[in-house]
Amino acid sequence: MKINLTRRDFIRTGLAAAAGVGLSRYAFADDPTNAPAKAAAQLVAKADAMIHIWLPGGMAQTDTWDPKKYTPYRAGMKGSELLGTCEPIPTSADGIFLGKGLDNIASVMNRGTILRTLSSETKFGAVHLKAQYYAMTGYLFPSGVKTPSLGAAVARTLGRRNPQVPAYIYIGRDIDTSDEEKLFISEYIGPGFYGVNYAPFMIPDPAKGLSTLNAVSGMKMDRLDRRQEYLRAITGLAEPELQQANKVKDYMKVMEDARAMMDSPVKKAFDYAKDEKPETVKAYEPEIGANDLLDKTYYYGNRFGQGLLLARRLVEAGARYIQVEYQYGPFKGFDMHEDGRTRMIEMKRQVDRPIAQLIKDLDERGLLDRTLVMISTEFGRTIASAPAAGKEPDGFAERNTGENLVIENEKMYGFHGHFSSGNCLAFFGGGFKQGFVYGKTADQHPMLPIENSVCQEDAHATVYKALGIPADTNYVTEGRPFYVTKNGKGVPVDALLA
Repeated sequence: MKINLTRRDFIRTGLAAAAGVGLSRYAFADDPTNAPAKAAAQLVAKADAMIHIWLPGGMAQTDTWDPKKYTPYRAGMKGSELLGTCEPIPTSADGIFLGKGLDNIASVMNRGTILRTLSSETKFGAVHLKAQYYAMTGYLFPSGVKTPSLGAAVARTLGRRNPQVPAYIYIGRDIDTSDEEKLFISEYIGPGFYGVNYAPFMIPDPAKGLSTLNAVSGMKMDRLDRRQEYLRAITGLAEPELQQANKVKDYMKVMEDARAMMDSPVKKAFDYAKDEKPETVKAYEPEIGANDLLDKTYYYGNRFGQGLLLARRLVEAGARYIQVEYQYGPFKGFDMHEDGRTRMIEMKRQVDRPIAQLIKDLDERGLLDRTLVMISTEFGRTIASAPAAGKEPDGFAERNTGENLVIENEKMYGFHGHFSSGNCLAFFGGGFKQGFVYGKTADQHPMLPIENSVCQEDAHATVYKALGIPADTNYVTEGRPFYVTKNGKGVPVDALLA
C-alpha cells in the first residue's frame, strides 16, 4: 500500500509522537538508571572539540564534493546527459577535485578528507525533516523515545572542556515556538531523553549578541546574585520530594550555569568585532549580497560566516561541541527545486569563503589537529524524474537514469531530485586523514556508490571514535539501554582516520 505523506503531515505526526514519548521517564545525571548499561571500552581521543557545519536542504554532491563531468545547458538535452553544472577544479590536495565555486575550500583541501559514498537504504522521498532527523540522531523517525542529537550525546558523554562554557552550543537557528517545522527541528537537535542539562545553548545571530548574558538594564550583578540566593531559599521550603526531584535539580542547575556564563569566556567570545582584525572579520563574510540573489527574501547576510568566527572563538574558550547552521528553509537555500545551477552558485558564494577561513584560522592557531570540523547535509541530489522539478511521483529519483527526461529550459537545469543513495561528508582536522578521498560513485546516472559505501551509523561511529567515544556507549531509558549509534552497531571507518 502506498502512503503519501506531506511535509506538514510529517511535522504533525512528529510533534504528536514527541509529545507522547514525553510521558516516559527521563534518565538524569543523578538517577541510578542513568549509568551506562555496560562499561564501554576506552578509546584514545584524537579530537577534544568539534565544529559541525550543517548545510541542510540537500546539497548537490555532484557540484561540490564529488564533481562529475561538466555538461553545459542545451535546450532539449536529456536528463541523462546532465552530469555536472560546473567545472571540476583542482585543489591543494593532489588528485582531489571540487566543484567550481568552492575555490577557497579547495585551497585548504590538503588538510581535509572527503567521504563520497555516504548512503542510506531508506529513501526519504519528499520529507527533508525525516532525513535531517536521521542525520542528526542516527535513528530513523520515530525511534520510540525522544532521541538525543549527536551534539547532546557528545556533551553528555564527554562533558564540558571548560566548566563555564556549555558543552553543546548551536549557532544560526531562529527560536520560534509558533512554527511547526521549527518546533520539530528543535526536537532532533535537542537533548531528547537526556534532559535539559544537555540541551544546546542557542545563539540565533552572533551579531546581535545574547541578551541573556547581560543583566537587565539598571540591575547590578550583586542584586542578581541576591535574587538567585532567594530562589534557592524558597525552593528549600518546598516539600522534600519536590526539592529532590530530578527535574527541579536540573532546572536549578540550568539557572546557575546561566549566571556563571555572565562572567565567563562565552560572553567575551561575542566581542569578535572589537577583538579581531578587520580583515579577519571581512574574510568570514559572504561574497554575495541580497540584491544579487534570485530570491532576495532568503538571505542571512553575515550570520553564517560570523557564526563560524564565533565558533572558532568558543573553541578557544573551551567549548566542546558547536553546530553552525545555514538555516534550513523549504525550497530555499540548498533545497533547490528550480534554477538549480544559478542557486547553487549563489549558495557557494555564501559559504565557501567563511568555511575556508575557519579552517585557516584553526590551523594557524594550532587548534585544527585537536578540533574536528565536519560539513554535512541530509542527502545528495540527482536529476528530477518528472518535467516539473520537485513534482516527482514518489518524491525522489533514486534510480532514475534521465533517459526519459527532457530539460526544456534553464529552470530545469540542475539537480532537483532527492538522492538518499548518494551523499558526501567533508572532515578537517580532529584525527582524520589529510588530503584524502574515500569511496567512489558512478559517473553516469544513477550515481550510486560503487566502492566503499558507508551507512550513517558507521559515519557517526567514526566521528565518535575520533572524539574517544565507543559506538556502543549507551544510557538507560524506560528500563533499556539506548545507544549513541543505532543499537550500538556502528562500526568506525578506520580508513578515514589518521
